[in-house]
Amino acid sequence: MIRKPFKIMIAAGLAGAALTACGPVKTGAAALVGNDRITIAKLNSTVDEWSKELPKYPAAQQVAQQAQAQGKQIPFDPSSPQRSALYQLVDMKVWNEVARAEGVSISGGQVDAVIAQNGGKPAIDANVLAQGLPVEYGRDWVKSILLRGAVFQKYGVNTAQDQQSQQRALEQAAGSYQRAGHRLRLEVNPRYGSFDFQRMVLGPVCPTLSKPDSGTPTTSGGVSCQA
Repeated sequence: MIRKPFKIMIAAGLAGAALTACGPVKTGAAALVGNDRITIAKLNSTVDEWSKELPKYPAAQQVAQQAQAQGKQIPFDPSSPQRSALYQLVDMKVWNEVARAEGVSISGGQVDAVIAQNGGKPAIDANVLAQGLPVEYGRDWVKSILLRGAVFQKYGVNTAQDQQSQQRALEQAAGSYQRAGHRLRLEVNPRYGSFDFQRMVLGPVCPTLSKPDSGTPTTSGGVSCQA
């Protein structure tokens, strides 16, 4: 049976001022997010576990193929399991901080209910593996999506009556995300790219990322490496 992509996944382009991590990242760290240190060893271990589990879940590949057919890029970076996993780990931590600052919370019961309503644990496992994380992160991933949805609801993203109102709501939500990143002093090891807060994604790996002119703006608002 083909598992559909998780029903409540929210895809929205959030606009706002660009912010990229700067300064040296401590030796051995893939990323620093507040007091949390995602080590390179932990990231590699996470990817190793994901690579062992993925062949056991044919539905995960079906989820990815179905999403790609709809124009969505899953996992985040198909060419780099490390970048895909790191992006998910960092993004979940930032949304946790956004929710804390906005006074939004999600209970374990709400997570359980959503899992049950979306095909149970097997379906969630398939979806989280398609995103590039092992199944142990399934509940955290679902909770992060619910927190994001609650923040969007608070700002009226899904209830806006017109495009202008929705864009304004998206910008407010993006601003909250960017402020959370500032508070957490988010830094990413250059070997994995830098975090682009304008698009809320992990930017490309640039050979000379430490130099001010290592990247150039693209028309979509992201950063591309110079040749």
